[in-house]
Amino acid sequence: MLKYIPLLFMLSPIAHAAEQSETNDSVTQDDVDTQMSLKENSALRKVDAFFQQCYQNVPPRIKSNNKLDRNQIPVDISADTLTGFAGDIFYQGNVNLVQGDKTLTSDTLSYSRSAEQAYAAGNVRFVDGEITLTADQIKTNLKTDESSLFKTEYQFHGQGGRGDADLIYDNGQNLYEFNSSSYTACPPQDTTWSIESSTMYIDNASEVGSAYNAVLKIKGIPVFYFPYINYPLTDKRKTGLLFPTYENSSINGITVAQPLYINLTTNQDMTFTPTYMADRGLLLKNEYRYLFDIGSGKIATEYLGTDKLNEDDDEEENTRYLLHLNHNITFAKNWNFNAEYTRVSDEDYFNDIETDYGTQSDGQLLQTAELSYTSMNWNSSVEVRDFQVLDEDEDSYIVLPKVSLNAYQPLDWRSLQFEWYSEVTKFSHNDDDVYTGTRVHAEPKIVLPLYYDSLFINTELKYMLSLYQQDLGTTDTYDEYDETATRYIPSFKIHSGINLERDFTLFDKNYRQTLVPQMQYLYVPYEDQSNIGLYDTTTLESDYYGLFRDNRYSGYDRIADANQITFGLSSSFINNQGKEKLRFAVGQNYYFEESKVTLDEDDSSDEDEVSRSSMIGEFDINFENDYFLHAGVEWDSNDKVIERANTTVEKRWANNTYLQASYRYYKESDDADWDEIINQVGGKLNWSISSQWSTFASYYYDLNVDNTFESIVGLKYQSCCWSISLTYDQHMLSYYDEEDDLESTLETETSYGITFELTGLGGTDVADGDEGLFDYGRPFYLK
Repeated sequence: MLKYIPLLFMLSPIAHAAEQSETNDSVTQDDVDTQMSLKENSALRKVDAFFQQCYQNVPPRIKSNNKLDRNQIPVDISADTLTGFAGDIFYQGNVNLVQGDKTLTSDTLSYSRSAEQAYAAGNVRFVDGEITLTADQIKTNLKTDESSLFKTEYQFHGQGGRGDADLIYDNGQNLYEFNSSSYTACPPQDTTWSIESSTMYIDNASEVGSAYNAVLKIKGIPVFYFPYINYPLTDKRKTGLLFPTYENSSINGITVAQPLYINLTTNQDMTFTPTYMADRGLLLKNEYRYLFDIGSGKIATEYLGTDKLNEDDDEEENTRYLLHLNHNITFAKNWNFNAEYTRVSDEDYFNDIETDYGTQSDGQLLQTAELSYTSMNWNSSVEVRDFQVLDEDEDSYIVLPKVSLNAYQPLDWRSLQFEWYSEVTKFSHNDDDVYTGTRVHAEPKIVLPLYYDSLFINTELKYMLSLYQQDLGTTDTYDEYDETATRYIPSFKIHSGINLERDFTLFDKNYRQTLVPQMQYLYVPYEDQSNIGLYDTTTLESDYYGLFRDNRYSGYDRIADANQITFGLSSSFINNQGKEKLRFAVGQNYYFEESKVTLDEDDSSDEDEVSRSSMIGEFDINFENDYFLHAGVEWDSNDKVIERANTTVEKRWANNTYLQASYRYYKESDDADWDEIINQVGGKLNWSISSQWSTFASYYYDLNVDNTFESIVGLKYQSCCWSISLTYDQHMLSYYDEEDDLESTLETETSYGITFELTGLGGTDVADGDEGLFDYGRPFYLK
């Protein structure tokens, strides 16, 4: 008896495939799944209360901790009667066999020594920590390890996955054949959907299941026939079709996308998504991802051969495409290489075609590659950079290349430090009539940071040296620039403050309040820079910490002169867990002299002829982890107007249940990247109505153009074995034609979408409780 009993339990590997997922590759499956964020594994993120409720009548999965060989595990067997003759043993009546965590019960159990066969019949039931099987009878050949189960029902433990089969055949080599079988991931007593097949195979060696002549049934009604399908037995990725999406758009018409996931290797995969748009044509999307020991990356392409909505245009404009590349590797310990490249066929691509690699608000697409070396006290890099500017009237400079060197060296006196930054950058342009040049820039710097208990004083002295070699062409368009220009500008800065703290109790809760008054004096002498072209310089946006910058411009083509003092005050309220519950900050610059350097040397505005900058204030609060408030304002105290303002209020009941309202305002500015008023108000609602119903809505209105900017409504129903999502989306497309005639050129797109998923067959088990139906970004800055 001790010989054949363990072999009977070879049935259990039907459910044990998940235990065979170990790999010796240096890049493990867990690494791939974690870092590549595969969509088909999103159902495995968590098991929430709803999931547990669905399968409350399913035994929990218990993985055996017994490391002994099966032949070494003792067997206990009992029955009403026991008979034997010539090596044959026969148990009858209430047969109960136990070996470790495995149990077999039946009406009869017999063993033939001469035939080397075991046979159990009548109410056969097998249970271990992974699966429950019931059958009319089981036959096992002890010589070949082959087994057959007749009229069998099975239930995997811990999750959905059950069915029946007229015959289950085990060839003794980890291959199982199911004849006239069915499968569903629905809980017991619920067969909303099932797959029935004439023949199904489970191969534990390759961890793959397959089925022939399979029919998908919904409520017992056949809805789809599969001549052949296969699927993974473990959490590992598997090549196959993902669920399609359906959408009806007022511009693109009926849109159907059918993703095909292709698992190339353990650390490489690809998703190919043909997307048919009735009014535009067939869009082919492809995404290839890879993960190696030294790095990872992604290559994505989108191609629409002929856009039927542009048939009256040139043939070249009929073809729409997108190319995206992202690559990052680290090698030889100190070396890193990263590249990012995105290009589209035309400026309206993001308006017309939905994609994961850009939005309608994108004005330019980054195209860059950088090789860098990092050591303890110095680092260096070589970079090439370009942008695709989507506004056809503008173009940017190409960086070919930029070589930079940073160094840091502590000195022997107190905490004195020497720092060095330098770069050599060559700028070229696609337009031969536009000036180009090479910039050499260096910044040696002496820094003395001093700390005395709560007091800090940081003093900095640097010298900025620049050399420009500029190719101005043969015309007199750029007569104001010099072919060779040099610039030598010193800079002095002293920044000090006090970190004050106090403990106090409010509403029976303990808090620590920090109060940090700080002051900075900055002096940069004026030097005329009108003989230097603008290559990569623009005005930086203002915030509280931006008040303490050395230069209000990005890049080095303009170094703003300054003789100013900055005052700032910030405070935080921190609870016992170290979390900020409230933070506010306010600051302002005061000028001893007006700044003369501007981006436009012909600018005659009085903006800089003032004694102080705008006052900037920021405020954040988290009350009882349920209420959140963020507010920011930039107040021009000279003209008594608001330059910028934004506020967001949120009430959160649970991770996937919240209500948010927001407002933002940007005053038009000639010295920034926007020249139109931004004046928008809106809100978001994500509501978990019940364990099965959830809804999402968002609405944003543009007060400047008096038009709805975005309006989205979504509804999702999630049962234990299927889900459906319905969405309505109406949004304003980007502005077209002349900027002076915005209202007459506004265009709106309206679409309706539907997604249907079967749990356990490529769909998600439960709704994502972190984000709800749609992605969500919290604009709060508390730590």
